[in-house]
Amino acid sequence: MSANGLRTIVWAGGEDQFCLAKVGLILDLEAKCEAGIATVMTRLGSGTWRLNDVREPIRLGLIGGGMAPDAAMKAVRNHVDENPLTSSVLLAYAIIEAVMVGVPDDPVGKQLDGDDQGKAEPAGAQQTGFTTTTDASDAPN
Repeated sequence: MSANGLRTIVWAGGEDQFCLAKVGLILDLEAKCEAGIATVMTRLGSGTWRLNDVREPIRLGLIGGGMAPDAAMKAVRNHVDENPLTSSVLLAYAIIEAVMVGVPDDPVGKQLDGDDQGKAEPAGAQQTGFTTTTDASDAPN
């Protein structure tokens, strides 16, 4: 696993890249949620989450994925705050999971150069990211 942690996810705001695997973003998350990242993940998984446990991984993940901070805040206001929170809980969990567990197909180790002829290249070394589709249409009302 690398520290890449980048996920491409289809959510209420469309298809976006999310990445929380940067120390500054994790520290911001922990400050906003008044808890460590593992505690936030546990609260999301156990159903004992707080509102910022849902909002902040999404907002900060969008910023880490390349979205401007003001656009990320607007997306959260439009697609998290204005909708049932259940689907957003799943999204927030997936964003934190990418940091804590990794993302399938993240490049592992260094890329082999021409001097390493005959050695197998790690599977998926050329591809990064993961696509998860979250369909909120079956969320409880």
